[in-house]
Amino acid sequence: MSNVVIGWDIGGAHVKAVMLDAQGRVLRVSQQACALWKGLDRLEDSLQKVLDLWSLEPNQSMHVVTMTGELVDLFENRAQGVRAIADTVKKYLPQAMFYMASQADKSAFVALVDGKESGIASMNWHASAQCLAETYADLSMLIVDIGSTTCDITVCNAQQVLTNGWTDAERMASQGLLYTGVVRTPLMALGPYIEWQQQVRHIAAEYFATTADVYRVLQELPSKHDLADTADGQDRSLDASTRRLARMVGHDLEDGDTIHWRSLAQAFRDKQLNILVNAIQSCTKKSAMQPQTLTGLGAGSFLLPEIAHRLGMIYKPASASILADDPQLKNDAEVCFPAYAVARLWQAWH
Repeated sequence: MSNVVIGWDIGGAHVKAVMLDAQGRVLRVSQQACALWKGLDRLEDSLQKVLDLWSLEPNQSMHVVTMTGELVDLFENRAQGVRAIADTVKKYLPQAMFYMASQADKSAFVALVDGKESGIASMNWHASAQCLAETYADLSMLIVDIGSTTCDITVCNAQQVLTNGWTDAERMASQGLLYTGVVRTPLMALGPYIEWQQQVRHIAAEYFATTADVYRVLQELPSKHDLADTADGQDRSLDASTRRLARMVGHDLEDGDTIHWRSLAQAFRDKQLNILVNAIQSCTKKSAMQPQTLTGLGAGSFLLPEIAHRLGMIYKPASASILADDPQLKNDAEVCFPAYAVARLWQAWH
């Protein structure tokens, strides 16, 4: 195990880990639910679960880490969050290194986070883009990562990440970072209106349902990536998911049949796709490069072939760049791509 590298992506809702062998081949992938806003003990539990699941001793392999969990409201600010997460990680992975990127400095891994918090906070998107830019050195491409909570949109060319901002604030202003995903996004965030049954409908401004309900009803969201709590705390069954969707437009489940409610789910799906397409078009218009290839990753990558088609772009899944003996491992690593990326970058740079 001495040549094994494990990449970690510490988020606010999930902890993701990808194990690579010395040749960069994926051996294992794990995604754990981690409601970090409820306390650092949730992160400790998730780290320990992966170590136990893989029967790892902390010093058996190299561990490299990127994070977005510093954003949760457990912390007063991002810098405090970075330090707290790093301290917690170090308890379980004493030799861990943290991915850092900034406009001023070349991307690197650092052992200590003090004084470097701004370059470490929420740089998982950059790690993914940097990894893909180096993998496809001669390709100009648009990289879109649709996750459970957010979407990252980045342009790469000639091994360079062409950023549309470095901080979350800058990237949100340029639409390079959207708070829309396929699991945790409240459906009211797609509103205030939706087109359904040839009518414009007002959406309830209530936390009745999430995008996970949409993609459950449409049977597009794999259960292994459907880890967040539901809006009403009830189960993830088709009936429960449909009931939550119906509430968004003032109905009860009993008001319609299955096809009726599938059409409502499809209407919400179309609304989210329109939001994503508009953001991507905005980002590419601002870029000096006009890439023809869209590379997709994340739990919501199942939406990206259609988005690429709408934009007239060639679609290339990030999984095409991943080495693994098992196709399912490739797909799982694509969903957890930032964790894969930091492990791969460590190998490429050392």
